[in-house]
Amino acid sequence: MSHPDHIPAPDGTALQDGEARPWENAAAARAEIERLAAELAGHAARVAELEPAAAELHQLQEAGKTEAQRLTERAEAAERLAEQTRADLVRAQVAHSRGLTERQAARLVGATREELEADADELLADITPSPAAHRLMRPDPSQGSSGQDAAADPAAMFAGLLHNSLHR
Repeated sequence: MSHPDHIPAPDGTALQDGEARPWENAAAARAEIERLAAELAGHAARVAELEPAAAELHQLQEAGKTEAQRLTERAEAAERLAEQTRADLVRAQVAHSRGLTERQAARLVGATREELEADADELLADITPSPAAHRLMRPDPSQGSSGQDAAADPAAMFAGLLHNSLHR
């Protein structure tokens, strides 16, 4: 295996064969170490200068993120309120179209207009008596009377009562 003609030096320059290498000479090595230490110190000083700016940038990014999150939460709350308002409006429209009271409208359940209309129809069917039930609920006019027309005047009614009790 052959060695290349150019060997990179620690400072990035290529050394030709036969040139002095700083790590082979103690004085050159010390000089190179001192140069690298000075370069490192310069970089450390620059990092120390930039750290407050980096911290401030990080703080601004966090504040911006918090502001963005706050705005996102407000937008989501507004969307929820708009959706609830829309649902309340549709419920009120359906209730009005079916002739329901406000209390009856509050009982309607459904996510769409069609579901609310179907629920309103079911509610109306449950609370509206059927014609057969209506017939059963009519009072019998012959019950509680003696078959005579009731007098409209209370005095006449009392006289009739008194007459019936005396002539029995």
